[in-house]
Order: sequence, then structure tokens, then C-alpha cells
Amino acid sequence: MVARLAWGDAIGNQVRYLQSLLRSWGHTSEIYAESWDDACRDQVRSAKSYPRESTRDTVLLIHHSFESKQVPLIARSRGRKLLVYHNITPARLFAGFDRGAVLSCDAARLELLALRPHVDGAFAYSRFSAEELVAAGYRHVDVLPFAIDWDAFDTPPDPALLGELDDGFSNILFVGRAVPSKYVDDVLRVFTAYQRLYQPKSRLLVAGNIHRDAPYGGFLHGLKDLLGPEHIRFMGRVSAAQLSACFASATAYLSMSRHEGFGVPLLEAMYRDVPVVAYGAAAVPETMGGAGLTTLSRDPLDVAQLLAVLEREPALRQQVLAAQRARVASLSQEAVAAQVRTALQGGLEGRMPEQATVPAAPPVELVCPGFVTRPDAPMSRLARELQRRLPEARMLALRARGEEPSLSLGPQTTEGAPVWHFTPDQPVGPTPEPLPGSSSLETAVRASTGAVVLLGTDTAVAQALLQDVGRRGWGVRDAAASSDETAIESARHHLGTRLLELNRADIHATADMLVRSLASKKRGSRHAR
Repeated sequence: MVARLAWGDAIGNQVRYLQSLLRSWGHTSEIYAESWDDACRDQVRSAKSYPRESTRDTVLLIHHSFESKQVPLIARSRGRKLLVYHNITPARLFAGFDRGAVLSCDAARLELLALRPHVDGAFAYSRFSAEELVAAGYRHVDVLPFAIDWDAFDTPPDPALLGELDDGFSNILFVGRAVPSKYVDDVLRVFTAYQRLYQPKSRLLVAGNIHRDAPYGGFLHGLKDLLGPEHIRFMGRVSAAQLSACFASATAYLSMSRHEGFGVPLLEAMYRDVPVVAYGAAAVPETMGGAGLTTLSRDPLDVAQLLAVLEREPALRQQVLAAQRARVASLSQEAVAAQVRTALQGGLEGRMPEQATVPAAPPVELVCPGFVTRPDAPMSRLARELQRRLPEARMLALRARGEEPSLSLGPQTTEGAPVWHFTPDQPVGPTPEPLPGSSSLETAVRASTGAVVLLGTDTAVAQALLQDVGRRGWGVRDAAASSDETAIESARHHLGTRLLELNRADIHATADMLVRSLASKKRGSRHAR
């Protein structure tokens, strides 16, 4: 079951390929959706018909990636249910461009929590995404290998377009929808630096839907005019043959996306023998698997230099291509199909492992994103003091750079104290670069019922949570560290008198105020009962 079945869409392609695998193993398999493209109308059944067609022996694979409004329908359907999580783009990545997408992404994460009691097991296509499922309280979480139909990439290139592009220029390619989360604007900035500093005879190809009349599409066209590079082609939606021509003529593939639950175009570029340069956000490092060039910098000058080195150093280019070929070989259709079958077998046959024990919810969540990565920051010192005074509280922080996502979110000892670590959505940069958000940390807080203390209300994590924590939330603001008026007003609006100012000269005084406030809230709740 999917919200929408679309032709050429990564999720739609995955669903169709999984259906072909299930049928090849002897299962009857149908695709259900709320809506679909005309090109898919013969492949899909209406989701509304599923509850009456389901039996206690059917198994429903629920593919979740954005708002579906299907939770009530799923809840009243019979049979076993397994979640397949493709990840949800953080709403903040659409802020300022698409209010509808912001609301839809927020709603999709609420649905992720609402689906939890209705499913028997959950799968994700990366450890990064699986960590969020664990944070949400799902049991029986596992990573499902992404089954790619490599044969679909073997379409012969469009000869006219290939002849046009194969003209001696260095072609830098990006494939995907032009939406804010893909940061196509950063692709433009990197390409501009590359063209001006290293390769004047270069061209940028952006293959994917772009709506010039939409805010982000208009922004991209305006930025192109402002930066002034030459030979930029917004290809729009392309056919399979045109896409093959783009890859066949590409010198390098460039991605600056801020959030990927997997990232099929990265592997498609590897399959087509195009060296990949990608910003290492979210699940991108997992998808790359050590191949290509993963950059932890968003600086256009740094990334442009990587493109130049790939072009100017043939030995390095061949080394990168060899590693990419090995990565693709490890994901052969036969090997991945066998792994998918093994992963799904228990759920298909109703043999789920014993229920894991869910720990009791802590009474207080101390959210200090920089506790591990910025241990000497004033907020981290306040967090340590609060943890000493509130031993029953749970400390939540971002993982340090280089730490892998985890399918077990128990505490790790940090400076002698238990801390729950969560993977950031983007690499943590050096001080004073702002800390990134974390889908898994934010989901853990949303799934909790305890009081929430946001230590640093200007952080991306806190800003994402302000609306969700409601009256169970407190916040501490460091006036000396931030002057972001928008963040300040948001914190004041949502927290009111529960927003405190950090006293850097007397951390203990701020801790006293918070502990008294939390104790007062606890007494008030007990009296209300």
C-alpha cells in the first residue's frame, strides 16, 4: 500500500519491483493506492477496497514516506501488517518555500507514530531511517536491502540529445525533483565555482521536474541569473532515453541534498560509470558504501575542488570508478533479492520474534543537541548540572561525527553519565557552525510523554519541537550565543513564561530555576489527579 503510485518515482519503482519479487516466489501480490498516474492505472487497486478484500491471512506492506491519511483504513483492515519506511523529509527543509509541504511532512511524522500500534514489524532501507523507527518506539525493526532493477537503467541513450551533449564540454549532472530539500541551489553554487575557477568549458544538467512558477523554481532561476554561470540546462522531466543520454555524457554526478532515506540516483550514476560527488547527509554515506566521494563540507569552493580533482587526476578518477563498480557488484539483483526474501520471510509467515521489552518512559527529557559534540558549551555544562540533580531524566544528544546510526538506542556513557545518542540529519560542522537537526532525536521526543527541557531553543532540534511539546515543554535560551529574532519569537510564542534565560555567570542558578519549575509542575499534576 502506498499513498500514490507514480511512474518513474523511486518509491513507485521499488513497490513494483517488490511485487515482481513476491510473485516470483509464488505469492499473490497487488498494489493498493489512494491515487495514481494514468500510466499506472492498470497496475493498481483503490486503497478503499483493501479492508473488505483483506483476510486474517493477508499481509500488508505499508510503504510510508509522506502524508497518506490511510491510518484509519489500515487500522480496520484484517491480517498482518508490516511497515516499510522510506523516510520523511524534515518539514524545516521546505520552510519559506512550500507551506503545504511543511504541513504534509509534519502530518506524515504524526502518522508514523499513529501506525506503530497497528503493525507487527517495521523495515527501513537504511540504518539511518531504522534508527528513527526505534526512536519512535517500533519493535522488530530491521534494515531491508533496497532491491534495484538494474536492467531498468539499460535504456539506449537518445541519439539526438547525446550528440548535442557530447561536444567536448565537461557535463556535471544532477537527477531529481527540484525541491528545497534537494538543495539544487547549492548545486548551482558549486557549479558556478567549478566553471569559474577550474573548467570554463563546462555545463550543468539538472534532470527532473522544476516548476518555474513555484517559489523554489522561481528562486532557482533567479539565483542562476544572479550567479551568472553559463551553460546551465534545466531539463525538466526527461524520458528514459533522454536520461540515459545525460548519464552517458556526464563527467561527474553531483548531489548536495540535505536529506535522503536512501538515494537511488547515486547508485544509478555508479551503475552507469559516472563518478559521484555527494554531500554526506542522512543516509547518503550508507548508500555510497565507501565509494564515490562523500563530502562533509557544503562550501561551494571545497566541493568544486573535488569535481576539478576528479577531472584532472585520471588515476584518482579510475580509483573512484573501480570502487563504485565494486559497490554496484555487491548489490547484484540475485544477492539483494535473496536478502529481501530472508528479511521478509518471518513477517510473511507470521513468525515474528518475541516482543522486546519497552523501557518505561522517563519523567523528564533533557534535550541538549550539543552535549557530545560541544561538551564545553554553556548549555552542555547546564545539562550536566541538571542531570546530576535529576537522575531519573533522560539526556538526548547528537552523535559525534563518525558514529554510525544504531538500531539500539540505549544509553552510552559520556563523561560518566548515561546519554542517548541520535544521528544528525547532516554532518556536525565545526564550532561556531549551527548544529543540525535530527529526525530520530525529534521523533524520540514526540513519542515520549515526559516533560521536555530544550537546552538551547535556537537549535534546529528545538525549533522543530517547540510546537509539539506544548505545555510539557520548558526551554533555556542563551542570549549571548544567538541573535536569531525568528527563533527567539518562536520560543517565546510556544513556551511563554516557561522560557528561561541562561545565566552564564551562574549555571547553578539557572538549574535551580528549572528544577523548581519542574517540581512545581509535577505537584500540580498530582493535585489535579
